Amino acid sequence: MHSITVVSHINATPDNVWSVIGDPSGISSWHPAIAESPVSGSERLCTLANGAEVHERIDSIDAKERTYSYSITESPLPLAEYHSTIKVDSEGDGAVVTWSATFEPSGAPAEDVAALLTGVYQAGLTALRTSL
Repeated sequence: MHSITVVSHINATPDNVWSVIGDPSGISSWHPAIAESPVSGSERLCTLANGAEVHERIDSIDAKERTYSYSITESPLPLAEYHSTIKVDSEGDGAVVTWSATFEPSGAPAEDVAALLTGVYQAGLTALRTSL
């Protein structure tokens, strides 16, 4: 199993950050690569800006701890067994967001998949930091 972690320091309160990212259906409001992200039950369908679809399952949400986890069940990405967690913690006067994942590459080298995911995470967290 391979893993990545991206951390972003944000000049906003943890509760303010969580109010933006804590609703899994709202990821399209802050991530530039995601055009739509409706949730039905525990299933989220992320339609990417290029029209590709990523089917996900929301595995857990803990508002008190400001964290949620999800798994990709179907996607065009070269990976399998993808499980991810987004967490917001306090840090001084601001917040720190940690977005991590474990995955198995499928059809591409692990380093390439890790670089792809890292870029996706960084783009989202940069947009989030800019908007807050």
